[in-house]
Amino acid sequence: MWPTSARRSALPLRMAGAGRSDRRGSAGMTLIEVLVVIGLMAALAGSMTALVGAAVRSKLIVAVRSADTETARQTLEWMSERLRNAGLNLVPAEQTEARCRDMVVAEDAALRPTVGALYVSGEILNSDTVAGNEVITLGYLLGPDPESGNQVVLEYQQSCAPGAAPVTVPLSDPRVTVTALTFDYYSSAGLRVVDLTSPAQIRRIRLIRITLAVQAAQGSSGVQAQTWTRDVMLRNPEPNANAWKNPDEGI
Repeated sequence: MWPTSARRSALPLRMAGAGRSDRRGSAGMTLIEVLVVIGLMAALAGSMTALVGAAVRSKLIVAVRSADTETARQTLEWMSERLRNAGLNLVPAEQTEARCRDMVVAEDAALRPTVGALYVSGEILNSDTVAGNEVITLGYLLGPDPESGNQVVLEYQQSCAPGAAPVTVPLSDPRVTVTALTFDYYSSAGLRVVDLTSPAQIRRIRLIRITLAVQAAQGSSGVQAQTWTRDVMLRNPEPNANAWKNPDEGI
């Protein structure tokens, strides 16, 4: 046992030591700890920014790609609607041009259907109410855009009036490269028509399958490719079998 005087002198020393320890515990973080916390917060903020930025960029890329390939789908719709009207108000006996005597050109050897090009005739772009006075030949094929040089779908236009000159205009968006345009031909029985040199066989065509492949580049995100296919049924009677006109020019 310590003497009473020694115990009394030791007590203030222990209390003083405890006070210093308490002050050290309540003094807050050191400079190193503060810097570590700041670094962690900065890293977290950077990660979140990168994730949000990547998500926004991905969304924008998808939107632009969709817009690009959507223009190709619109081109396909345009071709389909016009091809459906082939043969409208077309009477072969009234036509002086060989290319204008069939809904799918059969007598003009230069414009007969192939895997890569198709030409049809009829009053497809009629602008009045006189049946059969605006018969025209329309065609679709691939070729270079005159300004960008990119491969696009071209629309061939030539009136069936004697001496009319042909005009070829770009149909698809030149920003989107068309990598393939193909046509397959079928009869009313669903049989594929493969002899495309015989007028009699060409006149059997009642359904046309169009395949359109496009490619749109989006910088560092790479290339977007899309292929569209559409079946087009020719809605008008075969002109050489039916000398028919629609007096109301209904389509």
